[in-house]
Amino acid sequence: MKRGLVAVIILSFLIGLVGCSGTDGSSGDDGKTTVTLWTFADTHKQYYDEMKTKYEKEHPDVKIKIELLESNALFDKYTVVAQSGGKDAPDLIDVEQGAFPRYIKGDIPFEPLNSYLDQGGFTDALPKGRLDLYTVDSKIYGIEIAACVSALYYRKDLYDAAGIDVSKLTTWDAFMEASKPLLAKDTFIFGGSEKSFDVFQSLLRQEGGDIVTADGKLGFNTDKGKMVMNRILSWKEQGLMSKSSPDGPQLWEAYAKGRFLAATGPDWWAGQLVQNAPNLSGKWAAAPMPLGGPDSVPTTVLGGTGLAVSKFSKNKEAAFDFLRYTHLDEENVVRSFQIINLFPALTSAARSEAMHKESDMTEYFGGQDLASLYTQLGEQAPSQNQAWWRSLIGKAWDKYEPDFQKGKLTPEQFLADVETELSSLMASEEAREK
Repeated sequence: MKRGLVAVIILSFLIGLVGCSGTDGSSGDDGKTTVTLWTFADTHKQYYDEMKTKYEKEHPDVKIKIELLESNALFDKYTVVAQSGGKDAPDLIDVEQGAFPRYIKGDIPFEPLNSYLDQGGFTDALPKGRLDLYTVDSKIYGIEIAACVSALYYRKDLYDAAGIDVSKLTTWDAFMEASKPLLAKDTFIFGGSEKSFDVFQSLLRQEGGDIVTADGKLGFNTDKGKMVMNRILSWKEQGLMSKSSPDGPQLWEAYAKGRFLAATGPDWWAGQLVQNAPNLSGKWAAAPMPLGGPDSVPTTVLGGTGLAVSKFSKNKEAAFDFLRYTHLDEENVVRSFQIINLFPALTSAARSEAMHKESDMTEYFGGQDLASLYTQLGEQAPSQNQAWWRSLIGKAWDKYEPDFQKGKLTPEQFLADVETELSSLMASEEAREK
């Protein structure tokens, strides 16, 4: 895949800023084999750090090195590493499912894991839908740790005080209408954003659609897509969803101050809430998502991260063994749920009785058994489809998002323009490949 010289220079400079690290396949001065893992998520690092300590005690000849990088920097850095022949590559790399498409045209810079899974008896250990996100031409390049099942999270203390029984509000219209008395100046049911793509794709999957169709075609400019965009627009126009919201620490501060009363999100979102808004412990609850259209289900899926073995690793066996330890070991995967609320993609872990033990998560959610809720919702969760061009849709979306937010485009016009732009970007990308 060709890249401009300027881009290569910039990304090479980025590597210097982030810091060079990786593996050359040799043992360190202490004679131990070093396995380097790159991740972009604080919560993932929290889990990996605990597993590192445990693993090194059980494998005294191995040293695990966990490096946390900002997400864009990580994927840009690995792109340059791959284009430069693998120098300073890690052994393992967390690949966010939305970033995976950027690597799957041409020479894929990850090690196929099929033989490792076959040898370990893990072929059917995860649902097909979670493996499909990281599969190209029947070759599996990443192992997902989380099911990414979504729920409705809400301030139970406030809804209870107002006499609102959320369990009876089974449609979006009913939930939004019943929530209106809780609103005040600068208080909203949902936090919005000037970039509505994540909200859109999440609600689209709830309705039985997806950005990518099952056969790899564009799937968002449809009747279901238009329905979802009109719903989002209506919520913002009614003041039920904020038109913009802060990012980073300021976002969680807004939740902590009660500016946003509810949210939809996958299991990992709840883990972030616990970590970033500890003062709200005992005040939140989770429920199935309210239903929208005729094909709606009470959940959706959003996100995902596959742990991949670098094609350039000189320690592939050791790298896969740590991957096995963190993503395919039932006891450890259950522990990931207890630490950071990653409801397991690993089927045996999801069914484990240990999932229902009390933890910091259950305490935060007022003693609620989130594992039971996620198990119930997981049986109805839609799939996420993958395509090489998914990494381009953000660029097409961002081009027209400002005009949509300003009311210059209807939802129907907006989706049509995004589809046209994305098709153009896809054609340009394919032309460069020839």
